[in-house]
Amino acid sequence: MAIFTAIETYFFNDAMIREDYLFAGFFAYLILRNFYLAHVASKIAKVIEKQIKKK
Repeated sequence: MAIFTAIETYFFNDAMIREDYLFAGFFAYLILRNFYLAHVASKIAKVIEKQIKKK
């Protein structure tokens, strides 16, 4: 997931430099989606860790 985020960030920066805001918006959406998925995965991992520690 980190590799894809890095690639998307590269293309986002390239689109911003070229002033191609449509593609920049698209890549910004993809980057934000990756950050959100990482946040959700982190929350799930915390819940699983709490369940394991209870036993």
